[in-house]
Amino acid sequence: MPFSLSLRNLLLGKEHIPDRRTFKYALLRAQFTVLTILVALYYVGLDLFNGAYKFIPYYLVMVVISAICLHLNRIGKYTSSSVLLLLMTNTVIFLFSDVDQPQGGVYFYFVTCALAALVLYGYQQRYLGISFALLSIGLGLLAYQVDLNLIDRPSDQPEAVMRNFISNFVIGILTSSFVVFFLIKRNHDSERASMESTEQLKKTTEDLNQSQERYALALRGTKAGIYKWQVANNQMFISPYYKSLLGYHDDELAELTPDFYLAQVVHPEDLARMRENFAHPELVAPTYQSELRLKTKSGEYKWFLDSGVLKRSPTGAVEMVVGSIIDIDERKKAEEEIRKKNVQLAKTNEELDRFVYSASHDMRAPLSSLLGLIHLSEKTNQPEELHLYLAMMKERIKTMEGFIREVTDYSRNTRLDITPSEIILKPLLREIANALAYSVENKKVRLLWHVPDDLIVTTDASRLKVVLNNLISNAYKYHDQKKSERFIKISAGRMDGKTWIHIEDNGIGIAPEHQHRIFDMFYRASETSEGSGLGLYIVKETLQKLGGTISVSSEPEHGATFSFSVPDLS
Repeated sequence: MPFSLSLRNLLLGKEHIPDRRTFKYALLRAQFTVLTILVALYYVGLDLFNGAYKFIPYYLVMVVISAICLHLNRIGKYTSSSVLLLLMTNTVIFLFSDVDQPQGGVYFYFVTCALAALVLYGYQQRYLGISFALLSIGLGLLAYQVDLNLIDRPSDQPEAVMRNFISNFVIGILTSSFVVFFLIKRNHDSERASMESTEQLKKTTEDLNQSQERYALALRGTKAGIYKWQVANNQMFISPYYKSLLGYHDDELAELTPDFYLAQVVHPEDLARMRENFAHPELVAPTYQSELRLKTKSGEYKWFLDSGVLKRSPTGAVEMVVGSIIDIDERKKAEEEIRKKNVQLAKTNEELDRFVYSASHDMRAPLSSLLGLIHLSEKTNQPEELHLYLAMMKERIKTMEGFIREVTDYSRNTRLDITPSEIILKPLLREIANALAYSVENKKVRLLWHVPDDLIVTTDASRLKVVLNNLISNAYKYHDQKKSERFIKISAGRMDGKTWIHIEDNGIGIAPEHQHRIFDMFYRASETSEGSGLGLYIVKETLQKLGGTISVSSEPEHGATFSFSVPDLS
């Protein structure tokens, strides 16, 4: 076994010390301890040579305590070893300084103790080092000012004083020089390591710069924003391009936390899934990919594709999550538009099938009736009968005309763009109501108005007319002729940026089992219902186009109230 390794094992034990700084200070502490033992043994020999035996027990106590300090140092009790060593040396030096003459030079060792305390504790435990240094100064001043005479005084013969001074001076200088030499050597080692590290750092920096350039080019090509989540301290880092994807500048979102990210950035509909991922990252796949919506600086939500990987510790715990986001908003909008068109197409196909079937039936019936009436009129010469047949033909033609008008309204609502304009509501309502009143055989239906004269709605005028025409027409059409007082009450107003309109009548009403289906295409509430069954369906579709809603409240024989609202269109 090499001598250096044997010496190292003797001073520090055979246990490996992984930390270089800890190793150096442990070695220095062991060297101080051995130095203290050698100094004590030197004074034992010196006292034996001089024939002075009364201080030898103190020196032997120093040897024993130093040996204990060395043992503590070997087993890793570094703080205990340092404290015991410094307390012992300061105490012994104080005892000798208290009884020795200042000319004896014992005070030199207080300097050595102070330096040793500062070096042993280093900068990281500087307060302990300073405390022990102040202790040495305080004990030195106390020994100089006060004679406690805790132990016997040494010989005051000039020759003995001179020998003690020379010994104390030389050994004090040597031990202090040893401490300073350690600092110089440590500084030299640090400078050499720093120079080596600097050279290595330069090379690493060059490699890193090249790697970063390649990495930046790759990221620029993928148009991805990078993020990193440190799970231990719950902190997030996002790249400048990530910020730009959300509309932020590079100096914004400097301290992004998962809590802020979840509360302020993630869309509410995606929040539950993301909260689960953040709360239990261990349940997320090692590589993951998901689509979510994030809020931009302008307040708009955009779709992003989130991809990443998880870094786990040897125990399986998630330490870090690294990933990227890519803007897929245009793609998602296109997919949503396609989905809506597919839904609309499916709806259109379904309605077309029903329309063809019902339209052929509804148009065939009046035509068949017309053919029958024409056939009957050809066989009669009676003016009264001809007049009756012609009146009945006229009714059949009106029925077909109404059906064609409804089909035209439906087609226009589907194909034509919305054209908003400002409409004074009350004159429009009066015009429609008065025009429809002439189509009612028994005109004893009273109109009640609760509409402000200056109420203006900004919407598509032609579509609003279709809605009002159908609803007021139904109110006239289904009035209850058995009632002496028949009325239609029209009310309107504004609330929350919308115009609401109620059309109430006291007609025959609608049975509860039919109310949820009256807005379906070609649905008739009873066999005696007039019309094609398209009117209320067109009302609902038209209001949906305008962004409005409609509801109905009705009781049989007590009338019905249709309530709808439309927002202002710009």
